[in-house]
Amino acid sequence: MAPLDGNARQATSRRSPPTHFAADRRSDLIHDVAARLLVPALAAHFGVPPVGTWRRDAAELAGSLADGTLTEGIAALAALNPDGRMFRPICRDIILPAAVALRRRYDPTAFDQSDRLSKIWQLRMCLLSLDDAEIGDGGLVPGAINTALTLSGAHDDMPSVEHGVALRFFDRAGWDVCDCPSHGGEEARDSAHDRTFDVAWISLEPGLDQDEIRATAQGLRRASRNTRILVLGGGAAGLLPASPGVLDLDGYTGSPIEAAVIAESTLRLRRAIRRA
Repeated sequence: MAPLDGNARQATSRRSPPTHFAADRRSDLIHDVAARLLVPALAAHFGVPPVGTWRRDAAELAGSLADGTLTEGIAALAALNPDGRMFRPICRDIILPAAVALRRRYDPTAFDQSDRLSKIWQLRMCLLSLDDAEIGDGGLVPGAINTALTLSGAHDDMPSVEHGVALRFFDRAGWDVCDCPSHGGEEARDSAHDRTFDVAWISLEPGLDQDEIRATAQGLRRASRNTRILVLGGGAAGLLPASPGVLDLDGYTGSPIEAAVIAESTLRLRRAIRRA
């Protein structure tokens, strides 16, 4: 063996044993390698994934949902809602914006409203077609059931899309709901007299007169078997006076998606104050 080989073997034998990295350090190294080498390589090979796909696709579908056929609309929403997991985002980003866009296209004072009403009906049918993973046999168990009397606020026999969304969210929250049309004010008062409701919820819709809303709220309170019934309003955005007291309401629920949550929170707060 050459002297040089011997020196090399001795130097190698004196080296320290391999260093074993701690788990967190090893994880950091793997993350660093992936970020610096793998991700750029995959992006160069397959291309950069599109940014904001959901927002773009949702906005596009919201603009066209009322114009295609009902079958096409239901199929498009079903493709975005596998196993009912996207119910809330679809209501928030597609159904409600579609209702707003539709409202802007029509003159509410025009004599012929048949086309507008047919499109509202189509949006409501698309909403009813949506599966919801949080209700049903395989979904979450609803919480304690509260009772609500809801009024659509529509003068043309076609409750708004926002009204339909609110009803779906009351349903998924486990509420027991009795729905009455606003033009059936006597029916609503009879219902309030016959059953004890925790909440009366009035859907505030375009064209509603403030005096009518105020009279409806006062009539429900007079007729109600529950002397402490909570009378709330909500629905289409941009229709609410600064103070709910102007309409003789106890409060607003804002977005139809939040109607059931806010109503339940307000009930809970009122009950806690009563017990204190």
